[in-house]
Amino acid sequence: MNKDVKSLIGNRLWGLPLIFLLTFLAYSNIFQNQFVMDDFDFIVNWPLIRDWRNLPSFFSGYTPPAGQEGIYSPFKTLIHAVNYHLFGLNPLGYHVFSFLVHFAAIYYVYKLSFFFTQDKTVTFFSSLFFALHPVHADVIASMTGNVDVAGIIFLLMAFYYYVKSTAAIHKDGRRFYVYALLASFVSVFTHELCLSLPILFLWYDFCFRGGDGQYRRIFSRVWPFFAIAFFYILCKYLVLQSITRGSYIYGSFYLTMLVMIKAWAKYVLVCFAPTVLTHNHVISPGVFSFDPEDFDKVAVLSQSFFEPQVLLSLGLLVGIFYVAAMAWKPRRLVTFCVGWFFVSLLSASNIVPSGVYFGERYLYHGLWGFCLLLAVYCRSLLRRQGSVLRTSFRWMGIVLIGALIVFYGLRTWLRNTDLRNEIVLFERAVKANPYSALLRTDLGLIYIRSQMPEKAVASLEKALEIRPDDPVIYFSLAEAYVQLHKIQESADALEYAIFLKEEYPEAHFNLAGVYASQGFHEKAQQSLKSALYYYRLQGKAVEAQEAEAAFKNYFGF
Repeated sequence: MNKDVKSLIGNRLWGLPLIFLLTFLAYSNIFQNQFVMDDFDFIVNWPLIRDWRNLPSFFSGYTPPAGQEGIYSPFKTLIHAVNYHLFGLNPLGYHVFSFLVHFAAIYYVYKLSFFFTQDKTVTFFSSLFFALHPVHADVIASMTGNVDVAGIIFLLMAFYYYVKSTAAIHKDGRRFYVYALLASFVSVFTHELCLSLPILFLWYDFCFRGGDGQYRRIFSRVWPFFAIAFFYILCKYLVLQSITRGSYIYGSFYLTMLVMIKAWAKYVLVCFAPTVLTHNHVISPGVFSFDPEDFDKVAVLSQSFFEPQVLLSLGLLVGIFYVAAMAWKPRRLVTFCVGWFFVSLLSASNIVPSGVYFGERYLYHGLWGFCLLLAVYCRSLLRRQGSVLRTSFRWMGIVLIGALIVFYGLRTWLRNTDLRNEIVLFERAVKANPYSALLRTDLGLIYIRSQMPEKAVASLEKALEIRPDDPVIYFSLAEAYVQLHKIQESADALEYAIFLKEEYPEAHFNLAGVYASQGFHEKAQQSLKSALYYYRLQGKAVEAQEAEAAFKNYFGF
C-alpha cells in the first residue's frame, strides 16, 4: 500500500468523508423505494403519531400499531412522530434520515475501532466494511428500520463514552460516565435490542480491565446500567401488562432454543456470505424467520439435540468460542470481538419470546465485531512477509480488500432494490423462501390490492399446495375471484373457508355480499346474520355495527 493511500485512509478528515461517499453511492438507489411492510403500521396508518396531543401516550397509555402488539418503544415512537410531522408521507425525507443515522453509526464505529486498535488502517477498513455490509440494507433501505438504527446509535455512543470513561483522567472520566448513562437510557427506550448493553459493558471490563481486586469496582460501575434495563422492563410491564411478544414455539422452550442454535449459526454464515438476503429466511427446512403458524409442524416437532443441522450449528459455534478462548492471552481483541457479536444478539435470542427467530436487522451493531476482526486480518496480510504460489501476502490482502468493497457495495445496491415496493419485496422474498405459505399469501393479497387478480390466484394456489387447510388462503382467494368476476368460484372459496373455520365472521360477511350480488337474498341475510353473531361472540361489537350498516347501505336490504 503506497504512502499516498496510507495518508488518505489514515487521516480522519479525509478517511471518514471517503467512507461516507462510498456509503452514499452504495445506497443512492434507495430514494426510489416506497413504503413497505412495517412502514404502513408505524408511519402510514398509525394514529398515535399524527397528533402532538398524544405525546404523553408515547410513554404511558401506549397503544402499539395493530399487528405489532408487544412493542414498547417510547423514544422510537417520538422519532416516528417527529419524522411524520417533518416529512408527512413523502418517502424522500425518510430516506435522508436513513443516511443521517447510518452516517452517525459509522462515525461511532470509526471512533471505537481506533480506540481499541490505535491503528488507522484497521480503523478505516473496519468502518468501511461496516458501512457497506449488505445485511444493513434491511434497515437502511426501509423507512421503519432506520428508526431502529437511531436506537443503536445511542448504544454505540453509550459504549464509546463508557470505555472512554475508563481511560480518561478522573474529571473527564466522570463526565464521560454520565454521558454513557444518558445515552444508555435513550437507547433502551428506543430499541429493545439495546437491553444487552450492560452485558457489553461487563464483557469489555472482563476482557480488558479484569483482574485481582477489580471485579467489585467493575460491578459498581455497571450496576446503574442494569438498573436502567430493569426500569425499562418494569415500565413495559406496567404499560402493556406483559414483557413478551408471543410465546415459545408450540409452547416449548426446548424447541425454540433448537431453532435459535440454528439461527445463531446462520447469523455467522450470513456475515461471511451475504448472498441470500430476505426478510423471511429459511432457518431450516420448514422453519422460517417468524410466525410459527407458517412452519411445518412436523419439521418443528421432529427436532432434537442430535439433529444433523443442530450438531453442525453447535460445532460451528463451539469452534468459534474455542478460537476466542485460545486468543484470550495473545490476542484479546479477538476474544472481545467474538463476545461482542454474540452478546449483541442476546436480546433477539428468544429467551424471552419475541416471535422473531432470525432478522438481518438484528445484526446491525453486532456486525462491528465481525468487521473489526475482518479488518485486522486484512491488515495482517498487508504486513505479512512471504508469498503463496508466487503471490505475496501483501497483494493477497489488497485483492481481498478490493473484492470485499466491490462485493459489499454491489450486493447492497441490489438488496436495496428488493425494497422498491411491496410487489418487488414479496416476489423476491418468495423466490428466496418458496416454501412459506405466509409469503405466498401475502404476495397474493398485494396482487389483489394492485388489481392483478390472475397473479393473485396463481400465488394463492401455490400457498394452498403448502397449506391446503388454511381458511385465510381461501378467504383471500375469494377476493381474487371477485376481481376476475368469477362469482361462483368466490362463493365456493368462502364456503370452504367457513367449512374449515366456522367462527370466521369476515368470511360470512363477504359470502353475504357474494350471495346478494347473485340475487340470493335469503342466503345473503343468513350469512350476514352469522357474520354479526360471530363478530359479537368475539367481542367485536363495533365491527358488527359497521358491517351491518355497510351491507344495508350497499345492497339496500
